[in-house]
Amino acid sequence: MVKQNEIWLKAAVIGSLWGASEIVLGSFLHNLRIPFSGNILTAIGIILMVSGHRLWPQRGIIIRAGLICAALKSLSPSPIILGPMLSILMQASLMEAAILIGRKSHAGYILGGGLAVSWNLLYRILSSIVLYGSSLIALYQNLVNYLVSQTAWEVQGYWGPIMILWALFFSWGAIAGTVGILISRAAEKTAYSWEIPQTKTKPRPLNLPAKPASKWSLLRPLLILVLLATGLYSIALLPILHTLPMLLLFLVIVWMVNRQLLLRLSMKRGFWMAVAIMMCLSGFLMGPGHGFTREGLIVGLEMVMRAIYVIAGFGIISKELQRPEMISLFSGKNMAPFLSAVRIAFQTTPLLIETIPGKQAWRRPVKVLTNMVGSMEYSLNYMRTQNRESREVFIVTGGKGIGKTTLTGQITEILKKQGLRPAGILAPAFFEKGERIGYMVKSLKTGEEKRLCKRSAHLGKHLPGCYRFDPEGMLLGEAILSGKKTDDVDLLVIDELGPYEMKGLGWDTALKSLLRHWEGPMLWAVRESLIDEMAKRYGARVSAVFHAGKTPADTAAKTIYNKLIGQLAPPTQQVSK
Repeated sequence: MVKQNEIWLKAAVIGSLWGASEIVLGSFLHNLRIPFSGNILTAIGIILMVSGHRLWPQRGIIIRAGLICAALKSLSPSPIILGPMLSILMQASLMEAAILIGRKSHAGYILGGGLAVSWNLLYRILSSIVLYGSSLIALYQNLVNYLVSQTAWEVQGYWGPIMILWALFFSWGAIAGTVGILISRAAEKTAYSWEIPQTKTKPRPLNLPAKPASKWSLLRPLLILVLLATGLYSIALLPILHTLPMLLLFLVIVWMVNRQLLLRLSMKRGFWMAVAIMMCLSGFLMGPGHGFTREGLIVGLEMVMRAIYVIAGFGIISKELQRPEMISLFSGKNMAPFLSAVRIAFQTTPLLIETIPGKQAWRRPVKVLTNMVGSMEYSLNYMRTQNRESREVFIVTGGKGIGKTTLTGQITEILKKQGLRPAGILAPAFFEKGERIGYMVKSLKTGEEKRLCKRSAHLGKHLPGCYRFDPEGMLLGEAILSGKKTDDVDLLVIDELGPYEMKGLGWDTALKSLLRHWEGPMLWAVRESLIDEMAKRYGARVSAVFHAGKTPADTAAKTIYNKLIGQLAPPTQQVSK
């Protein structure tokens, strides 16, 4: 688990820098209406992917970085995120595949850059067909035929112009891959001078509401999908006069759900200009005869109606992807490292945004990119710190003999049945003539058990108790808490931490050694009077407290399960007082 968290943190560094550049520079390019801005942003992403992989050449790190960057698109002010998220994932996948094929060579990086930018062309072609339908293909073919008939231009089939464009796109990506190699080399020789702004409070994701959002239901996006499919199907089957009322009804529903979407669509001059050109070309090229025809105009109108359906429908679906409740649909035991990395990335990206200069990025782009690449190691250490500070601990507490060990054991058994992998130590008591005289140490993972301590009347007064510890029991406990035993653990359990640990005895040394590497959540059994001191001593954040004899085991297990895999940034909460 520690290894998984580490690679996800490294991916979070690459994904956060990539996401920050998408947000800052993407908005800048969009506002200036610079052509081919998507290819410029892709080139920056390629440079960061190549540099990040050269720094940390681990298999799967680029795919993970793409997943995190795609998740960070919800920070973008753009209302349409589904397409950009898909593009980021595909660019990362193609880069990862090329690196694998090229065996981490320069050729693999260059090939990956070319394929990543090539996806932009393929995406535009496919999205245009989805947007306007198969009529767009016929319009393209008629346009090529018309140009050939009116000029001396000769083409070998309809793929000629597309292949020329693909060559240009691939060359741009290959150049970006080469620049990535050069910049990563320069970053190795350049002393890093930036610093992430230090803040007392962790920044909240920019687009999340401060107050609870309105009640969310999966039925809303499903309803939009059904209406979208019905509308597109009606365009293919019904006369255009019959489909217009259905489109108006669809727009009314969209207006009720998200009126801002339609207002933005109405102000998109580029879209309406493209629509006007499409209508004119259809009128001239899609009719049965020569010149402007009614039949061609109807084909153009159908394409425009289809485009409005698709833009409005997928716009709402994109908005639904930005809702916090969507994360619950993707929770699972194997998602914990990803969700933790995304949470850290959400906290760090707003700080990284502040470090990306505006005008300097265009005056001295090589220097800015070199500094971004040079910041990766620093950002990784910063994220490690944030991850340690956010380490969650769940507390089982109660008086002596009230059942802390029993409740802890019951919680872990329920979590095992739910698919999680708790491990660590329990300390069940053992009795003689009905009197508790000592404690055992038991491995939750293997069931191995040895005597930990036994009551003794001959101990020094400086010790916080009257128990003599057994060396074999201590060795077993220390082995259980060693880093080698916790690689595949989801929840580390320690029963119990108390006065001995506060004096540097008991499990104190083993736990401190483990916490240098352990980044996951923990479940402790602790006396109520020592909870705050214990959390401070080991740098943990108390997420929930369960009282033996008061909190049911299934309630406690459900709280832990939901907090581990159901939320990006779980709030501090006490289950029972």
